[in-house]
Amino acid sequence: MLNEELLSVWLQLTNVIDNHRLADGMPFNEALVCGLLAGGCQTASDLCAETRILKSQMTAILRSLETKGIIARQRARQDKRRIELRLLPEGYARYAEGHRQALALVDRLIGRLGEEKIRTLLPLLRQTVEIFDQIQQEE
Repeated sequence: MLNEELLSVWLQLTNVIDNHRLADGMPFNEALVCGLLAGGCQTASDLCAETRILKSQMTAILRSLETKGIIARQRARQDKRRIELRLLPEGYARYAEGHRQALALVDRLIGRLGEEKIRTLLPLLRQTVEIFDQIQQEE
């Protein structure tokens, strides 16, 4: 059945991506959060909304990143009730190296599949993400 086949491939892909460390000693979700923080300060709530990670899981991820000296928390200048998160220089360096490694891996994938197939795949993947977002919002 098509739904079983799609689910199986989807789970295999997420497992491969999740188990591949995008940065030394940094699990996938930590690298994901660092990527979002590399764009500037954000709150834990912003990160939860962007990643769809549960608040309890995000708390554990942030605690781990803070313990490793990758991120810091600080009160917002304009609203002292708001806690913002930012990458520390060491954290940014680790993230940047991991990002470089991830891009090298993606380049290898492009090399094996070919640019034409990747260009065909990208719109389908974007549409898949949009549809999943719509389905989740409907629930």
